[in-house]
Amino acid sequence: MTRYHAPVADLEFLLGDVLAIEELLTLPAFADADWMSVRNVLSEGARFAEEILAPINAEADRQGASISQGAVSVPAVFKPAWQAISRDGWLGLDLPVEYRGQALPRLLQAAFAEMTNGACVSFCMLSLMSRAAARLLIEHASDDLVAAFVPDLIAGETSATICISEPQAGSDVGRIQSRAVPAEDGTYRLTGTKIWISFGDHDLTDQIAHMVLARTGDAVGTRGISLFLVPKFRLPLAGQEPRTSPERNTVIAQSLEQKMGLHASPTCVLDFDNAQAFCIGEQGRGLNSLFTMVNTMRLEVALQGVAIAGAATDAAYNYAQQRSQGGRPDEPPLPIIRHPDVRRTLLTMRARTEGLRALTLEAARQLDLSEHAPDEKIRAEAEALSSWLLPICKAAATDGGSEVSNLAIQVHGGYGYVQETGIEQYVRDARVGSIYEGTNGIQALDLVTRKLVADQGRRRQIFVERINETLIRTERKTELEQIGSAVTSLLTSFECCSDALLQSTLGERDQAAGATPYLRLAALLGCAWMWLRMADAASSDVELHRRKHHTAKFFAVQLAPEGQWLESQVLAGAATVDGLLEDSWPEGRS
Repeated sequence: MTRYHAPVADLEFLLGDVLAIEELLTLPAFADADWMSVRNVLSEGARFAEEILAPINAEADRQGASISQGAVSVPAVFKPAWQAISRDGWLGLDLPVEYRGQALPRLLQAAFAEMTNGACVSFCMLSLMSRAAARLLIEHASDDLVAAFVPDLIAGETSATICISEPQAGSDVGRIQSRAVPAEDGTYRLTGTKIWISFGDHDLTDQIAHMVLARTGDAVGTRGISLFLVPKFRLPLAGQEPRTSPERNTVIAQSLEQKMGLHASPTCVLDFDNAQAFCIGEQGRGLNSLFTMVNTMRLEVALQGVAIAGAATDAAYNYAQQRSQGGRPDEPPLPIIRHPDVRRTLLTMRARTEGLRALTLEAARQLDLSEHAPDEKIRAEAEALSSWLLPICKAAATDGGSEVSNLAIQVHGGYGYVQETGIEQYVRDARVGSIYEGTNGIQALDLVTRKLVADQGRRRQIFVERINETLIRTERKTELEQIGSAVTSLLTSFECCSDALLQSTLGERDQAAGATPYLRLAALLGCAWMWLRMADAASSDVELHRRKHHTAKFFAVQLAPEGQWLESQVLAGAATVDGLLEDSWPEGRS
């Protein structure tokens, strides 16, 4: 079984030398933190990941979650881990002090999230939703709801879910049928069925706060959808006599999905039958309010992809150094890391992982600036850049998690395909990342239709300006010439595709057909930009810095040229994909 190693040195390099977290710490919101605080969080976070979460990952996967008479049980090994993450304050790392949080930057929380997800992603699903729900409530809920739930979410005494999908409406939110009607006591009664609900029921916390989308009026589409908090146990209302024991709300876990991966994370079908519900925010604008939670979750889903890729890469490197095969028959076999094709595979894994890690952490940094920078212009540009980067990071990092974990199996050979090493679990756990929290195809459409075309390229332009600033700053450094040229070439392809989409030389179907390759091109450019920044920051002769320069050159030569065929796919539009007609399948097949 592989042993997880948190990437502390890499994270310290990124936060300290590339992403300038010490500049963030000068903002008034983070006045009580310093570089020593950052190092302590990384060190203690690594210990928590390596010593508490990593040892339970495989056992929890084997045990899985179970259901009996509507009550869900998670693996027993999760219980002490949940007590530890709650007791040690990790759930409130980036949340306000007044609600028991620690008010540290999202950038630091993101680094912690990578380490813990790399150790046991199925466990971290619950902590993610609690943090995301706390942010949602702080921003949109009434003072009473905030007081009733947020401190307990941060303390780990209550947990949360996000309830969107229904049997007839997965990603098509406008077709939701769940409905909430006003009750005489000022609350609502909500009825409907929700599917794909992670930790929809479990035995780690008594109370669960379900964040549920439901209809409240006659408007069709998303305009008639409101957002509700539906507690697992009913809340006593003003003027009511307190009960001696909590009253169960009419929310029942009907069944658990039998999934490919994340076996220890229970994915429930939930039935709401006239359940007590509390409206969050303005009626009819539930989807707008929910995006506060969704964006937090999308950032961490990107980190899940990075985390699994990082864990798989580390395991593959260690295995390749120990496993001996090949060489001259009259000599001892060589460690397989000496074989060129294995080296190419390992460097591909490293270049993908570390580029995506840096880009995703940059998105987290921009979120910090968008919330806390004192200058209004900086806040506005940071909000625009973070909203541009989020769909890119979510899609590219989860695709990267699948790609890299599959490559780790290839390095391990047959040992990777069996359960003994734990590598096949990375593949199973990574695969859902490109599906949930908005499929990667939806992320691509969002990037093109909302973040590029509807915005008239404003967000794109900020992205390009930041890249050009880095190019100008590094253009005279000969040691960066290769990666700088790769960034310039990718930027040219990206701008060509962006202009075509913006100038409507491609129709709506062409835009849709080109959305995924356009997102992948943007991600490749973003990673190249980060590799240029990392190589620039790696200015000494220590091993970590030498490795950064070598991997940056590998990225420039081996991976950056993918931009050429991605450009051709974007510009081809729908002409080729529309050749697949519905009636062209052989008879009897669908």
